[in-house]
Amino acid sequence: MELFNTCLKVAKFPDPLKVGNILFHKHGKSKTEASFYRPISLLPTIGKVLEKLFTQRLNFHLEKNNRLSNLQYGFREGRSTEMAITKLLDTIHKGKASGDHVLVLSIDIKGVFGNIQHSAISSYLDNSKCPANIVNIFKNHLQNRKVILNTCEGPAIRDQKQGCPQGSCSELALWNLVANEILQENWPINTSIPAFSDDFVLVSHAPTRVQLESQINESIAKFSTWTSKNQLEISAEKTNYLLISKLVRGPTIRWQGERIKRAHAIKYLGIYIDEEMNWNTHLKAQSTRATQLYHKLLKIARKSWGVPLNHRRTLFKTVTAPQGHIFFRCDGLHDPEVP
Repeated sequence: MELFNTCLKVAKFPDPLKVGNILFHKHGKSKTEASFYRPISLLPTIGKVLEKLFTQRLNFHLEKNNRLSNLQYGFREGRSTEMAITKLLDTIHKGKASGDHVLVLSIDIKGVFGNIQHSAISSYLDNSKCPANIVNIFKNHLQNRKVILNTCEGPAIRDQKQGCPQGSCSELALWNLVANEILQENWPINTSIPAFSDDFVLVSHAPTRVQLESQINESIAKFSTWTSKNQLEISAEKTNYLLISKLVRGPTIRWQGERIKRAHAIKYLGIYIDEEMNWNTHLKAQSTRATQLYHKLLKIARKSWGVPLNHRRTLFKTVTAPQGHIFFRCDGLHDPEVP
């Protein structure tokens, strides 16, 4: 405890605690594509405890002084995915109730946590009006960071000059600080951008296709300015939009010259939202997933001998219970126009 108090007092994070051992976790189908391997940083436990202490102080300051936008629902006390989805659905229903065409743009940022610039984080910390010792220990925490990857030829050591290490206690708090600027932007009329951490959805509604197209493209220009400022990139192929309207031809939307595709449904925080707002796509997806899980459990249980009693609770907690979002938020999925 004396070590932690001293570090907080002098605003220094010991250099030996800044070294992360890198392991790669495969999260895609391809074995040869580098982007399908996610680096996990194993950090010293005592360093993570210290990092947790000053991260809690940062979050306390930001929340107490209302420094974060109300549109950020990710990893904040008292907020949840349910609230983020409910906000999105309420915004859509509001646009529909006014008789407007509604467009929902799902934005994908490439490798966001690995590409946050330390210089950008330091700048946002300076503007946070957080106590000086907390700002300074965060800045010191980002300096002289190193990562080690054990290879067949011995350990390879590299300086880490950008990004937050996967597994870090502070990465989500620092991201919320960086993302706060774009969430507090002045958006065009009838346009908002709720977010859950780095999952952004731009929602806009207008009475005509031309006006809707104008609002969306103006919003994209603002978002592009922010991403360029922070040296982040948008994945145009993974970014798409949903049009809830009777328009035969949707608006033309481009992101840095690349045309954004229209989708019949988008997935946001585990929920599929379709252009008909009837939840058929979501229910079909969850039905498919439930069937797959059922067949996997059959392989374990068999018909003759079943699952041992001592394993049933484990299977329920690890397989069945996490799928509770199949019946996600009946009140949130309800269309207020339907009695």
